Amino acid sequence: ELSNLIRGNPKYGDWRTYVFQRDKYTCQICATLGGNLEVHHKNSFNNILIKNNIKTLDNALTCEQLWDINNGITLCIKCHAKVDPKRRLSK
Repeated sequence: ELSNLIRGNPKYGDWRTYVFQRDKYTCQICATLGGNLEVHHKNSFNNILIKNNIKTLDNALTCEQLWDINNGITLCIKCHAKVDPKRRLSK
């Protein structure tokens, strides 16, 4: 599936790292430092794919909005589940 290809790409890993570094590896809601942190797209990942008509990995790699670190925020798993109700806490 396309979303797995994108998330498995090294560019996605770099994006996550840049967001973590900017946020000092701290949840931006509850201020938990370190631990099980995730990066959340403020404008959702799926919305970006739809809005930009991304159908291939090559399309995704050239979509600036997808890689904008200002659209990312560091959250702990619990806060991520609160912000994005579609997420499950079963991780």
